[in-house]
Amino acid sequence: MRDETGDPAGRPGTTRIVPAAARGEGGQTAAARCPCYHPPMAGVELSPTLVDETLAAFVTQRVSIIAASRDRANVPSLTRVIGCRVADDRRTVTVFVDAAQAGALLADVMAAGVIAVVFSQPSTHRTFQLKGVDAARVPVSDADRECIARYADMMVEEILQIGHPEAFTRAMLAGAPADVVAIAFTPCAAFDQTPGPRAGARLGS
Repeated sequence: MRDETGDPAGRPGTTRIVPAAARGEGGQTAAARCPCYHPPMAGVELSPTLVDETLAAFVTQRVSIIAASRDRANVPSLTRVIGCRVADDRRTVTVFVDAAQAGALLADVMAAGVIAVVFSQPSTHRTFQLKGVDAARVPVSDADRECIARYADMMVEEILQIGHPEAFTRAMLAGAPADVVAIAFTPCAAFDQTPGPRAGARLGS
């Protein structure tokens, strides 16, 4: 959806792209819904290739995943993610969390729509971060539950490489099936967070 009211810097007459899901009741943007919303995260030109095929494969494989958000006072919340799915067109990323462990994050996502998700491979420390401003809860399908089970199996193999037994990883990712919640968002910024000289570099710039 296009917003003709100006760009994040306030210059009139420019066109910016606002993710459709970032608009709540009455067409409000995340900025309007949350007074402390950070303008730099709004109005980013969306690209179907922001998450390319290589990155899409990485975030759905043997990576430790942590999701974070924040409340209206900018107090952060975070939780472990128990699986990830990327849409075929790579515009939407869906992460799965355990509601019993993610209460604060879910409340923050519902209030502000902002999310940051870090994906890190334990055996290599290769790490990327995706950010979104239109995060929202979506239904969990049977295919999603299969995705979660596959992710757990892959993480068992990954964590075994660094010396931790299967029971450790199963416990880390354990949760009641009824407590699984899906959060979908449109990545509007991506960063290389791998330790080294490129840490913090923005992808696609």
